[in-house]
Amino acid sequence: MKWKFDILFLLMVLCCSCTEVIDDFSLNTADERIVVDATISPDKAIVILSKTTSYLDATEIPYLSGAQVTISFNDKIVTLTEDSVGHYSKTMDFPTATNYELVVTIGDEHVSARTYMPEPVLWDSASVAVSQYAELIPNKDTTKVLYEVFAYMTDPKSEANYYRVETFINDTLEATETTDDVFFNGQSVQLLTMLYFFDKDDTLTVSMKSIDKAAYEFFNTLALSNSSSAMFSAPDNPKSNLQGNALGRFYAYSIDTLMFTFK
Repeated sequence: MKWKFDILFLLMVLCCSCTEVIDDFSLNTADERIVVDATISPDKAIVILSKTTSYLDATEIPYLSGAQVTISFNDKIVTLTEDSVGHYSKTMDFPTATNYELVVTIGDEHVSARTYMPEPVLWDSASVAVSQYAELIPNKDTTKVLYEVFAYMTDPKSEANYYRVETFINDTLEATETTDDVFFNGQSVQLLTMLYFFDKDDTLTVSMKSIDKAAYEFFNTLALSNSSSAMFSAPDNPKSNLQGNALGRFYAYSIDTLMFTFK
């Protein structure tokens, strides 16, 4: 019976050794850094600037006003206008198959980044139907009906392609998926499979963004840092294309969109 006593004694020691109270607990504070959220679509550039704060600071996001923000492409330099504090934009035609450079200057700090806007890849077709499992899956809201939604596209074979699919229900972002074409290069594939309860007059919008490799890597590393597998380790910052003392992203995208209204 000695082994039982040894185990019990070990547990008592472990429990007792965990009773120490830490009176002086503090977190190291990192230096402030600029945070950049910048995108270019075929008709608009948007740049949102803020700065990092302490982990324990519950104040509002500190947006950065008064910056000079420019985007260069095809020998043109476009200056963005600050519409509200920290929010800069420019509405105009931005061509696809084009390289873009972002430059942000605020005070003595400079941040730059480059991105590429690919040609758009279009949806081929889509189907929406009441699911065959509608009567088998419980639904607490009796006014809603279970639908199956499928969307199909053909991937261009000539080059590597990267996609970000965003699903909105009634203008609220519900799901995102980022993928490359490693497993379906040049093939026709079903890129969206959705099983969801929709109410009458609900709208579903599915956007397929064509992005460059840097944007693909940013979103993939962002998802990894936010995943449950990162709970027991210190998460890394997402891989960024920004140059300078900054965090965030700058990416351009072309887009094709499907929209459904449920009746």
